[in-house]
Amino acid sequence: MPPTGNYHPVDKLARFFLYFILIVSPWLHGAELEWEQLFTAAGIFIVLLFILTSRHVPLITEKQAVPIICLFALWLAYCTLYLIPLPHDVIKFISPATSDWHTQVDMASAGYLSVYRQASLIELLKYGALVALFIIVITLFSNLTKLRQLALVLVAGGVITAIYSQLNYLTGGDFELVSAIPPWDFSWQEGIRGTFSYKNQYAMYMVMTLCVAAGLTADSVITHRRANGKWLSARTAWLSIALVILMITLLNTSSRGALMAVILASVITGTLLIVRNRFLATRILTRKVILCGALALVLLGAGFTQSSIYERFTSQKMEDNGRSMLRQTAIQVFADYPVAGTGPGTYPFVQHQYKPLLLGNSQMSKRAHNDYLETLATQGVAGFILLFLPLALMWFMMMRTSLITSGAGLLIGCQTAVLAYLIQATFDVNAGVYILPVMFILLLSIGWKLSSQSLSEQATFTRA
Repeated sequence: MPPTGNYHPVDKLARFFLYFILIVSPWLHGAELEWEQLFTAAGIFIVLLFILTSRHVPLITEKQAVPIICLFALWLAYCTLYLIPLPHDVIKFISPATSDWHTQVDMASAGYLSVYRQASLIELLKYGALVALFIIVITLFSNLTKLRQLALVLVAGGVITAIYSQLNYLTGGDFELVSAIPPWDFSWQEGIRGTFSYKNQYAMYMVMTLCVAAGLTADSVITHRRANGKWLSARTAWLSIALVILMITLLNTSSRGALMAVILASVITGTLLIVRNRFLATRILTRKVILCGALALVLLGAGFTQSSIYERFTSQKMEDNGRSMLRQTAIQVFADYPVAGTGPGTYPFVQHQYKPLLLGNSQMSKRAHNDYLETLATQGVAGFILLFLPLALMWFMMMRTSLITSGAGLLIGCQTAVLAYLIQATFDVNAGVYILPVMFILLLSIGWKLSSQSLSEQATFTRA
């Protein structure tokens, strides 16, 4: 019998292939090297290919997703312009600095809007995979059960690397399987870096999985209590253990920025939840909840004082380690390439002409440590706006509500994780490893899916 409705036998294979990519990619330094990034992007494209070859109905069935996909397509089309030969006069009109760069540095590349089109080509493939990821989520994960399964895979992947990290932290690296890419050479006691090279990026990976795990735990407690009158279940116990492991690992990354980002994001989402649902204030401000909350804070405080991050706070306080100079460098690049930038993925190849000598030639100084400024420097105002539009549309949809009929915990977890990523992006280089943008788009897509479904159900109920 042929498949009916939206069910397709290949869908299960596609989902498991995506799970495989999400489990493996963090072990490839978080997809930092070019071949690791292309491996991850290729895996995402293969999942999309599974979907395209198995469907005989319109691929996109949600009308709300069409404007987002169209805006993403417009952005990708813009990025493609960097790889198309253009008349020299056109390039000089759009970006005089790019024209001068080709004249002084590489005559063979004249005629392209990117100063290094090979890097821009790799970046375009990565961008395309991120857009494909949104289509995959809204197509393959059509209900709450499947979305929770995807979220559980993300948490499981994070917990596996966290256990690996704790073993190496306690033994000084005796179980190390994934070495840091030189010149990163921090010891495990200086800060857990997991399967990544740079501990701050791994800390953000922990933050995002931690937020998802917290959301799933809340949903598990609510669901089990509604069904059986009890809050504890096997899934709740497993998720609670995962939460503890992820929290301990995060604290021992010694990443100040990641901790501040998740705290600020939690305050924002918590405030929105209370403001939108004032009845929760009376439920939360009970003696039992206050005592449990105070106990949890005491335990967290005790764990914090014994962690690597506490030692770093006490020794370095809030020193920016040269980040102000890195940001100033990106601003100078943007000033010379305001309209179209230097080309996607080209920042490491142009920054040395602008940065002060005090920064040296370290691995850290090759990025702006502010993803917003780096995007402006490489894609200009035009590219920044074109990327901002679809992401803002998704973000506003995701943030429109806090409580939904089912999956409220997962929704709030996604909101917190996405906000933490956006906050961290102001003072670090999240885009330096491909798995973090992948996680960002995944969680943004899950949150968008949950929120849009909830609003559609409310509209249907109102009309009825």
